[in-house]
Amino acid sequence: MKEIYLLRHGDTEATEKGFFAGWSDVPLSPKGERRIKKLQQSLLKGVSFERVFCSPLLRTLQTARILVPDADVEIAPEIKERSFGSWEGKSWEELEKEHPAEVLEWKKDPLNFTPPGGESFREVLSRVDSFWHKLMKVENGRYLLVTHAGVIRCFLVKAMDIEFASTFRVLLDPGVLVKIGFNYEEFPRVELIQNSGV
Repeated sequence: MKEIYLLRHGDTEATEKGFFAGWSDVPLSPKGERRIKKLQQSLLKGVSFERVFCSPLLRTLQTARILVPDADVEIAPEIKERSFGSWEGKSWEELEKEHPAEVLEWKKDPLNFTPPGGESFREVLSRVDSFWHKLMKVENGRYLLVTHAGVIRCFLVKAMDIEFASTFRVLLDPGVLVKIGFNYEEFPRVELIQNSGV
């Protein structure tokens, strides 16, 4: 059996204050560190992984170091967060006030809209698709990917064969764990585990 664990990094100033971080290297906040330590000591206690892949951004690297301190972490640029370009550091409310037409366009077409100087989610989905195919070729076992909400949404598209816009119905808080299991069925099974209470 093959199991892929997708972990969103812990809390940061961006998640706590509600602004887009994208490729900006924001560190974990104290709350984020507590959340990941709790995960290590509870839901993932005693769980081992064949390989650990991590986005190259600081918040994911810190998350991986707390969660699996002895693991040989492999950096995977394919699972890096979406770049929000010049919109990084801004909140949704600021964008609605400063760029109302562009925000409306984003709401209408979340897959193809590209922030100024950034990436569309279609581009991120292409990166994830490439990595998904790599994962399908590895041997059975458990694999951990420490990544971001946008990337996890792209994995949900692959695993559940759904439209990208439908993934926004799924709440992906900091520290959320999504487990995708492959057994002998025709389709993967997806389990969502929220890591709350910190």
